[in-house]
Amino acid sequence: MSKTCFQCGGELQVNKNKPYHYTESGLDNVVLFGINQYKCKACSETFVSIPMMEELHLLLGRELCCKKGLLTGKEVKFIRKELHMKAKEMAQALGVTASTVSRWENDKEPIGETHDRLLRSFYMLYASEQTEKILHRDAVHIFSNLPTKRKRLQKTTKLEFSPADWMGGRYPEFCPA
Repeated sequence: MSKTCFQCGGELQVNKNKPYHYTESGLDNVVLFGINQYKCKACSETFVSIPMMEELHLLLGRELCCKKGLLTGKEVKFIRKELHMKAKEMAQALGVTASTVSRWENDKEPIGETHDRLLRSFYMLYASEQTEKILHRDAVHIFSNLPTKRKRLQKTTKLEFSPADWMGGRYPEFCPA
């Protein structure tokens, strides 16, 4: 990355030790460590450099597929976007209406148990096909270990990663389900 500001051409100050709250993912609970963050000394514009975004998003998707509680609206939306689907397309694939998907994504209505599992399955299959990597070696184990009557978790777990987690593969085989 250039050492000059994209906006004004000023000198950039680099900070690698500050945690970065990765809200661009669409999720509120993702914090990245060891990411180069840049701030222009002249205009105060800030920039960030996140390497290997596809792998990071695979890791995020994997974490969502392994969580115990039902997916939240933002998590449903994240997975839909990772599937490169419009809400109408996802609704058709899940056998629901587009307005149902909208209510899930806007937290107006919780996603049901069956659709939650189906959406996770779609994502795992799609991600494996797209990357030619096995996202989970034992997907049946993941789903069989989920409680049968799940609810949304009241407290969202903070997801914290360093570049080595998605570049080096912190979870090479199995997720903690």
